[in-house]
Amino acid sequence: MKKLFNLKLKHLLNALMLIPLIMVSHHLSAQPTSVTLEHIKSSSTLNIGYRQLEPFSFRDSDGKVTGYTIALCNMVADELRESLGIKKLAIHYIPILFTERVSALNTSKIDLDCSVNTVAPERKNSVSFSTDYFVANMRIVSLRKNNIKSLNDLRGRTIAVPRGSKDLLELNRINREKNLSLSIVTSDTVEDAFDMMTQKRTAALILDDILVYPYINKSEHPENFFVSHEVVGVKMKYALMMRKEDPIFVDFVDKTLGKIFESPLNAQLANRWLTQKVVAKNTQKTQY
Repeated sequence: MKKLFNLKLKHLLNALMLIPLIMVSHHLSAQPTSVTLEHIKSSSTLNIGYRQLEPFSFRDSDGKVTGYTIALCNMVADELRESLGIKKLAIHYIPILFTERVSALNTSKIDLDCSVNTVAPERKNSVSFSTDYFVANMRIVSLRKNNIKSLNDLRGRTIAVPRGSKDLLELNRINREKNLSLSIVTSDTVEDAFDMMTQKRTAALILDDILVYPYINKSEHPENFFVSHEVVGVKMKYALMMRKEDPIFVDFVDKTLGKIFESPLNAQLANRWLTQKVVAKNTQKTQY
């Protein structure tokens, strides 16, 4: 009986001794990893998606990709370089259409989309968003002679809007709820949507206010355009877009943005790109 008791005790002690090892092994295997951070570190490369959308991301006349969100992402790159111990981090700026953003992220064509991305519940199953950095209003843009000032003036008419954008989702909702009978024509880019309106292929364009003024100001006759005082739909919160299921990278980006937003540097960036009112030349000023 004593031998049997000692044998059982021995087995129990051996089992107890294994518990810490099992716990350590489980802890190590359960350590979360970031696919994005691992890719950036192993390749010493950060691939940034952007679109031609002033003042947030655009290629200027000298061929340099610049803008407010590009500046933010360049500072994220600096933080990555230091945190990952990369001596030289190459940054590749890759033009990506609205409709390509999700697939470009999920196929690792880009690591971070640094253009205008509106936070939308419909997208959160496919991608992750950073903390928002700007809030815009959607407005009606038209030729002044069309005398379009409100949604009611658009009833039964043809409207241009970029496909794959939150503007399109919001316009579809408003069209259904208000029974406006709009005919919505979509385009690959904001510029194409703007051209449809200027070439009278559509009666108007629905777009975020801050994005439309650069196109008006570059036109030959900016005084010919009208931007509605009426705000259409909900406010548009802009954020950086990242791959889904990579919370460590999202947290890294958010913490970096938090540091930027709390520093005097952000005021300088905002003053350069955002707080100077962008208004159509020679027209009645429309406040955001």
